[in-house]
Amino acid sequence: MANKEELKARIHAAFDSVVANGASYTKVYATEIRQKNYIVFRRTTISNFVIGFQSGRTDLTIVPIDENNGTVTAGTPFTITDANRAVVKKRDLQGRFVVKTTDGQTFRLTVIPSVPKLMAVAYQLPVDQKAEYDSFVALRDSLTAA
Repeated sequence: MANKEELKARIHAAFDSVVANGASYTKVYATEIRQKNYIVFRRTTISNFVIGFQSGRTDLTIVPIDENNGTVTAGTPFTITDANRAVVKKRDLQGRFVVKTTDGQTFRLTVIPSVPKLMAVAYQLPVDQKAEYDSFVALRDSLTAA
């Protein structure tokens, strides 16, 4: 597997490949863990995303990504603006940042400043994003204060 800096560069490049003017965005890696409990077993689905935002704006561009042997592939971007953003919560019971849209989509995202390699076992990509995380927290706090 690529080291943390190489992986972070690949994640950013994947975002830039599907978002117009993607290099002008600040980007953070996020995960979404969804669990369904059944009578006999529990199913866990882990999804990886890149959240992009620009300084001074409240729009979020969320791009699903898939990593396979160091290759990061981007999916279709989804932009959340003031017009289609319904609810923003700083944290839910599991400590996630929650964004709901007016068309019914919900993103329950976990963003942390540094994902240790140990967490790669839990299907999170190991990246360091301390500076980007601080910018994201400022945006998140401004969205939840409104």
